[in-house]
Amino acid sequence: MIKMKKRRFILLIAGVVIATLLAATAGFFVVSQATGMALISREDYNTLSDIGTRYGKLYTLQRAVEDQFLWDVDQDKQMDAVYKALMESLDDKYSEYMSKEDYAEWQNYIQGVFTGVGVVFSQEKSGDFVISKIMSGGPADSAGIKAGDVLLKVDGKAYDDADQMAMHLRGKEGTSVKVTYRRGSKTREAELVRAQVEEPSVYAETIDKQYGYIRISAFESGTAEQFKRELDEFETRGVKGLVLDLRGNGGGLVDAGVEIADMLLPECTITHTEDKAGKTKYYNSDEACTGLKYVVLVDGYSASTSEIVAAAIKDNKGGKLVGTTTYGKGIIQGTIQFKDGSAVKLTIQQYFSPKDHKIHGVGVKPDYEVKLSEKDKTDRQLAKALEILGKK
Repeated sequence: MIKMKKRRFILLIAGVVIATLLAATAGFFVVSQATGMALISREDYNTLSDIGTRYGKLYTLQRAVEDQFLWDVDQDKQMDAVYKALMESLDDKYSEYMSKEDYAEWQNYIQGVFTGVGVVFSQEKSGDFVISKIMSGGPADSAGIKAGDVLLKVDGKAYDDADQMAMHLRGKEGTSVKVTYRRGSKTREAELVRAQVEEPSVYAETIDKQYGYIRISAFESGTAEQFKRELDEFETRGVKGLVLDLRGNGGGLVDAGVEIADMLLPECTITHTEDKAGKTKYYNSDEACTGLKYVVLVDGYSASTSEIVAAAIKDNKGGKLVGTTTYGKGIIQGTIQFKDGSAVKLTIQQYFSPKDHKIHGVGVKPDYEVKLSEKDKTDRQLAKALEILGKK
């Protein structure tokens, strides 16, 4: 036992009390520990107290598992499950936690380069994942999967979110994945070997030797540049008009859509966003824009950034919209990356049309509604767009 004179002990306590009072007055706290004391700021002290209040139960549970659970656990796997569950509790299918591997795959995807099975699909309002395009020579094409087939499961698991479905179709090159799909009333399975897939997000051609046609399948990092190249080419050739096809385009990077809208519209507001605190941000176009007359094709699968472009064009009378009402995803996700390479995708804003029309849950209504059916032998939406362009 360590003996200490009473007078010395009292002086020591008095000194600690005085130091604590002085530190607290200056905005600091003295935290007493078994081995000594530490001086921390009031802000840090409040943060530590908040962490203890919020996550004390989680810490206790984790320690109990480590100390008492019969078998060893993977701590990283355990915490990943906690993070995923936290995001799932938001009941927002667009917000999610991504592991280091998942986030790396996601980055490749938005850049248009990924390893997968070679399908493009979109989610219907019914929840079905309908394949809209098969990449020629890709794994799915080789297995006989066709556009119009409905994706049901990946490796035996069903998903209710398009991003999750797409992420699990992708993976390391050379690895196998079992795809369950439906064609008509029959359910089929295919064992596919993932391969590297790289597809431009912009496709262009000339129709009837006088009209330009540009289809954008997604808004990726290089989409605006690809679009400008094709638009410049059509302007140089002097085509009579342009059809911009956004059907089946589920969205992507907001900045890419804003850049493309800027090329099509004179000086005006393209869209404006609003966050949780009510802070508003406006995205505007400059006065320079194409001189070509154009029509935009949209449908129920045109979502997110596609709707930003469509709404901007409609509200600013830049061109006519033909097709059916768009999907109605008027929210934006931001990404928070952590030091270990993992990340969180979180819904942080909603956007509105230039005339302040709500898009989320509503969609953008076309100027000319033209529905397609399985009995159609021709693309009536495209035909209507060409008809509009042909009018003086």
